[in-house]
Amino acid sequence: MLRTHLARLTLRSRFTLALSLATMCTFPVWTASEQAIGSELLAQQNTDPIVKPSDRVVLIGGGWVERMHRHPWFEMMMTLEVPSVTFRNMGWSGDTVHGDARAVFGGRADGYQRLIKDSEIAAPNVAILCYGENEAQLNETERAEFLRGYKKLIEDLKAKGSRIVLVIPRSREDAGPQFPNPAYYNSNLSQVAEGIRSLARETQSNLIDLEKFAKEQRFTEEGVAWNDAGYRASAQEMMRQLGFTNLELNNLAASKPDAMEELRSKVESKNEWFFHRYRPQNETYLFLFRKHEQGNNAVEVDQMEQFVREGESKITQWMKDQNVGPNTK
Repeated sequence: MLRTHLARLTLRSRFTLALSLATMCTFPVWTASEQAIGSELLAQQNTDPIVKPSDRVVLIGGGWVERMHRHPWFEMMMTLEVPSVTFRNMGWSGDTVHGDARAVFGGRADGYQRLIKDSEIAAPNVAILCYGENEAQLNETERAEFLRGYKKLIEDLKAKGSRIVLVIPRSREDAGPQFPNPAYYNSNLSQVAEGIRSLARETQSNLIDLEKFAKEQRFTEEGVAWNDAGYRASAQEMMRQLGFTNLELNNLAASKPDAMEELRSKVESKNEWFFHRYRPQNETYLFLFRKHEQGNNAVEVDQMEQFVREGESKITQWMKDQNVGPNTK
């Protein structure tokens, strides 16, 4: 289970977590050029809000998205801004636009089929896609294949009624001589980022560009895995690029810090239920080649959805009790 996995964190990971808690109230300072880029991107977004009341927002991508389960700042911020919005996190470490990580014992076609099936379970009105971080390590031919696959995924999700937001990953940090120099990787990422920008224009998708975000800030220990402060800061920037400013969560953090942690706990609990809903730990026994042993228990997987919805109801009731959120503005 997810809690068991998190309990096995290495000493280095625990140090990173401790560091994030110590710095979680710090926010990045943008240079003038970065602010200009961000303002230009924001001006290009449709004036009609991409996230609307009662929308289901689904986060799709690799490890960076998956770790939002435990760093749910973006979800918390949006929950306090848009009435009745709900979230599902479909992040999967190592995933690609082809669904490679989701294939389990199958091939690429199986992985993509699973990716689409997972999206049907999550049922997004808004699909926020974050790919490109892994693909920056590929060669030019493979990166071209990535963009073709990305376009197909966008078109398939649009065909199911989803509005699309593409997130360009942030450049990697230079964590010092004891870790790989990120210059070559970041050069490749810049090419991937330009391809994603072109794809956003071609498919008329919204864009969140984090490539140059807070490039002087340190959000990692080793240049790759973000700490909690990084997720909080990037969530603020994602909200800004989607047109949300003067966030209720910042007011809550200043006036009721304990209440903010209560909200976080409820969101994390709901996310954990959905994690087990669409990624049951023992799916080999439930659905695959050993289902003759425990396949009779597969019915319980769909039943977890009620606990996800109960978690959402608790979040809604908590906002009413605390007199916070979009319905109080």
